[in-house]
Amino acid sequence: MASIAGLAGIGLPSFSDQMPEADARALTNYLYQLNEQLTYVLTNLSSENMSEDYLSGKER
Repeated sequence: MASIAGLAGIGLPSFSDQMPEADARALTNYLYQLNEQLTYVLTNLSSENMSEDYLSGKER
């Protein structure tokens, strides 16, 4: 099973010098937000957050 700690090792891409600084900053902020949301979801994922239908199918 994958570890949430592995998400910290994901690095940001390097941007071209031709990309406007404001665009690079906006993209970087967006990627950080996605990373934070993914970390939150994976940290709080438990059987309490799953439907009964999913859980009963998972037991097979």
